[in-house]
Amino acid sequence: MERWQEEAKFVLKALEEDDRVLFRDDDSEHTQHKEHDAFVREWGFSYNDIWNLDNAMAMFLLPRMAYFRANCMGIPSKLSGGGSTAVRIIPEDEDEDEDDEAMREWYRILDTICDGCHLYLEKEPNDFTEEEAALWQQTKQYLFDYWEAFWN
Repeated sequence: MERWQEEAKFVLKALEEDDRVLFRDDDSEHTQHKEHDAFVREWGFSYNDIWNLDNAMAMFLLPRMAYFRANCMGIPSKLSGGGSTAVRIIPEDEDEDEDDEAMREWYRILDTICDGCHLYLEKEPNDFTEEEAALWQQTKQYLFDYWEAFWN
């Protein structure tokens, strides 16, 4: 199983647990669940996300970033000598030797983001070790620094 699939399953399990907790008082007609689903259909998001919005954002990001990491076809130009976060797509027929180092660095950055989001969902930030706190800080910085580069 690829990493993105493992991360997606990890998030699905966490979402399932959230639903179990959030709908624990639902009646036999599933009234709360139906009202929730109607809200999601109308507005495109779950009001339950607000219960723990930071986790909801990490759950949204993690499987998508892991899939992006497995399928990205370019690198931010600032990693290959450019000054912006624009992405330079690497054509299949281009000699990739000059971009190998930049691509490895981009993969390392994306791996860090995935590792940090996974950690955030597994553990409360107040319980982070010094090393884990540094990983989470680096994850947030990379998200900020490369926000405009997450596209193919």
